Amino acid sequence: MAAVCEGRRVYLDNAATTRVSDAAFAAMEPYLRGEFGNPSALYVEARTTRAAVERARAEIAALIGAHADEIFFTSCGTESDNWAIKGCMRARMRERGRKGRFVTTAFEHPAVLNSARALAEDGFDVAYADVDERGFVDRGSFEARVSSSTDLASAMLANNEVGTIQPIAELSRIAHSSGARFHCDAVQAFGHIPVNVDELGVDYLSVSGHKFHAPKGIGFLYVRRGASIEPFMDGGHQESGLRGGTENVAGIVGMAAAAKAACKRMEQDAMHIAELRDDLQQRILAAIPGSCVNGIGPRVPGTLNMAIPNVDSAALVELLDEHGVCASGGSACSSHEGELSHVLVAMGLDVARIQGAVRFSLSDETTADDVAFAVDALAACVNQLRDFGLIDLSSF
Repeated sequence: MAAVCEGRRVYLDNAATTRVSDAAFAAMEPYLRGEFGNPSALYVEARTTRAAVERARAEIAALIGAHADEIFFTSCGTESDNWAIKGCMRARMRERGRKGRFVTTAFEHPAVLNSARALAEDGFDVAYADVDERGFVDRGSFEARVSSSTDLASAMLANNEVGTIQPIAELSRIAHSSGARFHCDAVQAFGHIPVNVDELGVDYLSVSGHKFHAPKGIGFLYVRRGASIEPFMDGGHQESGLRGGTENVAGIVGMAAAAKAACKRMEQDAMHIAELRDDLQQRILAAIPGSCVNGIGPRVPGTLNMAIPNVDSAALVELLDEHGVCASGGSACSSHEGELSHVLVAMGLDVARIQGAVRFSLSDETTADDVAFAVDALAACVNQLRDFGLIDLSSF
């Protein structure tokens, strides 16, 4: 077993965020200083940045099989989810003269679940479909919750904690058969697996740039032509009058560059990353007796959720950090809350398994040496917790 190298850092939390790629940084740099014009102005400098924004819009649209006028730039996936869900539900309320039903699943990202809670508090009817222990939406449960009063249904393409890929095309057909629109959170999927809005059958699709080597603070929302949506916030004429505010030109250009690069090498990267993930999985299973995988079935290439029974994942993640490995106890958006993972709870896993869950997420920058280092560090941490009496030996 290779020795843990003092001072080395291995980053295995790419589902939380990724390093800005060289391609994205190079594309952004001119628009941070040289080409700094406000895209809404009328002079040459403004027209240059406006052209860059529209070029990026067209490039991103082409990557998902959409029209350029169906792409709206946002600050992140959370904003995109909020806008799609609340914007659609409130627009359809005005059209139909009543507050309709919103259907989602029990293990969505907090951006979706908290939007659902906000709608419920505002008098809308909200329903949640069950998920199974493997990490997939129960199709029968989803179909049972969709009715003629449903205005919108929402499900994520890839789960942010266990990485399982959901049957979005089938779920969208169920929603559409009842006259509902369909929203998909593709934040953990875009740039890692193919995403085509027509093949998925979605009306709204949310993406966040920093999950595929674009900078933080930039994302986009796809809105199918003819799909109802209210403006995200009041302001100027930007984004077809639906999202006021001066555009983040550098971020938009950087996201387009990162998206093109990720999609161009997607097939090659996916094979390489999945091989490393599977190697990491097998090494952990062999090195840590009693460990098991959370989320069985088709997954995005880089996500691996492992459970070390009766080990506190927060303590383990902190100890891994001391040993030079960056991992997560679950979603980065809820890792500081100290609560059980709602994803794993929804999957019906037992408490001991949930408490010991650790998510490792790899990228195209991960190496075989990183995997070996991480497994050695994990084994050392588990032994250290055992020595401290913080691990229940009865689980082994």
